Amino acid sequence: MVATTAVTAALILVAGCGGSDKKSDSGSGNGGQSTTSATPSTPTVPSFDPPKALTVAAAFPSADYQGRSSLDEAQMGIAGQVALIGGFAGLSGHDVANPNNQWMIPSKAADTTTVSGASKPMAAKIDGKDVAVVAYAETDKGNGTQKPKGLVVVQWIDVMSGKKIGEVSTPVSTVQGEGDGAVGSPSLMNTAYDPETGQVAVGVSAAGSVSVKSIEMTVFADPKTQKSTVVPGIIAAAVANGVVAGAKAASPGENSQDAMVLLVDGASGKVTKQIPAKEGVLKPVAGAAKHAYFYGSRYTNYGQGTTAEAIISVDLSTGAMVQTVPAVPFESDTTIACYADQATSVVCATTTISQGPQEIMGFDDATGKKVWGFTSKSGSRVVPTVTAAYHGVVYAKAEAQPVLLDAKSGQDLPSAAPSGGPSSSDTPSSGVTPSSGDSPSTGDTPSESDSPSDNGTPGNGDLGLTLYNGKQESPVAVSPFGGVYRQLPTGNDSSDLESVCIFVKATA
Repeated sequence: MVATTAVTAALILVAGCGGSDKKSDSGSGNGGQSTTSATPSTPTVPSFDPPKALTVAAAFPSADYQGRSSLDEAQMGIAGQVALIGGFAGLSGHDVANPNNQWMIPSKAADTTTVSGASKPMAAKIDGKDVAVVAYAETDKGNGTQKPKGLVVVQWIDVMSGKKIGEVSTPVSTVQGEGDGAVGSPSLMNTAYDPETGQVAVGVSAAGSVSVKSIEMTVFADPKTQKSTVVPGIIAAAVANGVVAGAKAASPGENSQDAMVLLVDGASGKVTKQIPAKEGVLKPVAGAAKHAYFYGSRYTNYGQGTTAEAIISVDLSTGAMVQTVPAVPFESDTTIACYADQATSVVCATTTISQGPQEIMGFDDATGKKVWGFTSKSGSRVVPTVTAAYHGVVYAKAEAQPVLLDAKSGQDLPSAAPSGGPSSSDTPSSGVTPSSGDSPSTGDTPSESDSPSDNGTPGNGDLGLTLYNGKQESPVAVSPFGGVYRQLPTGNDSSDLESVCIFVKATA
């Protein structure tokens, strides 16, 4: 399963990713716009599981548009051989082996609906198909005498055909007023999912006011049944085999320390276990196949403002809890990000804006216990900025270059040094992405002065590698075919772009 979150308090929390090993049937459905359909002869690119060498192979523009919210920053993902770009407007897919296979699925169907949040694109395997999963926070302004309401919408999309195989829309609140901050308007807090079943648990908060507090809840949605369940009072960290693990906040009070973890049957919404965490603050940071992971904090001396922090893992079957105390104290601007590798490991790393001490920790998901780690005070190593984890490999950036770590041991992995740009065989003609081994025809190599063809529009890949800035970064999402990351637009042809999705193909 995978979890994503962003929380700001004394500690800023950023969620990670993870996985489980289960399968189920998908629901039926249709929708979206696609330029092609998958065929048995669909071209492919080389795959390595996991990829240990990556090189830039394609660039896909993400168009800006009038009225885009400042909160609407494009988010990149990859499912199989299809690069994904998500945002408030919807999800687009770009087949890295077949430039003719591109599609866009809108986030909403009605003009009376506004979108205030979108999850990162997530990758699942349903009935043997690579499927993209995305969740949206929406407000339906209502029709006739119907009251406006907040919705959580989850879509499942077959990435090779570009068609929806399911969509679930779940009312979560009644909205009073106008705008994204209106009372009851929903905000996505954290999204966990199971990549082998496509089940999703979306933590959401309904905005409040001075007199009306925000309401936290989790929406569980299943592509097999095409149904959803609302679980009040918790924010999800993990979902596996229909079991949701979430954090229930501590009771109101200056020094309350009764936050707990709840295990819930997703289909029925029934709470099956309550595990006291004895924390004042409890926030989800990652979900994996066997455990859910949380950040916990409590006052040890309320008068002096002294706190104790821990990474807490909870067994999804038994409810057994393990606490791991960081080696260096968290500071007020500390950010912790945790990533599950969809296999057996979870990695957490901290950063600080003020250049304070940093730490990286690796957990064995079979036990939920820390198995390795080091800090910026260790002397011999720098703590890298982790961007993704996949099948035993941690993808990160240290100093000025991408690096790979063994997720089980934390040791550096050898990798082919990136060239900083595509090889001659990777340079697309007219900016489109070639399949493996293709080479451009004479005169088709793009240059800085290239511009899209008459029928090219930002977002369809026609600008190609002319938008690549020449500096390869670490991927934020990975599949056996490679990875993707977000790059800010550069050059004269970038004024209509919000960002660029860079695809780095696997070469080993």
